[in-house]
Amino acid sequence: MRKPKKDQAQAEAADRIREFKQLLDEGAITQEEFDQQKAKILGEQDDLKF
Repeated sequence: MRKPKKDQAQAEAADRIREFKQLLDEGAITQEEFDQQKAKILGEQDDLKF
């Protein structure tokens, strides 16, 4: 059974945020950079029309 587009998009956004969190934890990016990327990803979610 396929996930609805909204659920799939939310899962993909969560995966992307996890990837940035891992980079933050490794010291590859700053907290500010993480926060910016997270806001951007979450903002993209607001733009989705279903």
